[in-house]
Amino acid sequence: MSVPFDLHTHCTLSFDGKSTGEEMVQAAVRLGMMHYALTDHVDLGDFPDPDFDLEATVTGAAELIPALRTKYSDSIDLIYGVELGQAVHDREAAAKLISENDYDFVLGSVHNIRGHDDFYFLDPAKYDPVKLLDTYFDELLETAEWNGADILAHITYPLRYFSGDYGIDIDMSRYSPVIDRIFITLIKNDKGIEINTSGLRQKLGKTMPDAGMIKRYHDLGGRLLTIGSDAHCTDDLGKGIAEGIQIAKECGFGEVAVYKKREPQFIKI
Repeated sequence: MSVPFDLHTHCTLSFDGKSTGEEMVQAAVRLGMMHYALTDHVDLGDFPDPDFDLEATVTGAAELIPALRTKYSDSIDLIYGVELGQAVHDREAAAKLISENDYDFVLGSVHNIRGHDDFYFLDPAKYDPVKLLDTYFDELLETAEWNGADILAHITYPLRYFSGDYGIDIDMSRYSPVIDRIFITLIKNDKGIEINTSGLRQKLGKTMPDAGMIKRYHDLGGRLLTIGSDAHCTDDLGKGIAEGIQIAKECGFGEVAVYKKREPQFIKI
């Protein structure tokens, strides 16, 4: 069965990527994708690996993606994307990055809150997960209000670790008011959210966000939705996309978006 698209993936230009950009594109072609985005990490502010050269990631993508787009133009629509992490930690750098690169698609994400490492590295036994999540969703709202990204990525990202890896039961009803504010802000600004399917192949066992939040976004008037696997290697490329499409349909969506020159193009599902 072919996979129609994947709008969130990484290659070795990301600090945690395992497959090269060309390997990822070749795998996307084999899967029959019509639209495929490479969205390598550019994390601003506090970053867990000070030896990783973020500038090399940016310049590397600027050279690699146009070359791959030309080489595979008859086979796939290659989307020049970026996952811009913690943009509001350094707004000047974020604005410069976006203005100086001809991105088709900007994913906005929060991997770490101010003064803390990426949630991947945090031991919940040393912190109060509820308070960390209070701050996380406040920073996610700040990111939505910043209005520089097209789509907010994996908006329940900390649950990948708190609930998935550590088995902590989080009462998400506490965060419903701020999540509604995030959704309303995105909708007002004609921006959207993604269904990140990586949780389906991880211990979390569900998409980020889950179907309940996706339905809430739809019911508040949300129309811009992308679906991405968050693959960091060819083996994970396209995984969960079919399930993400089914969830989108069940939540009331009849189409999802892909991006070209920062403008959404809608695909019926």
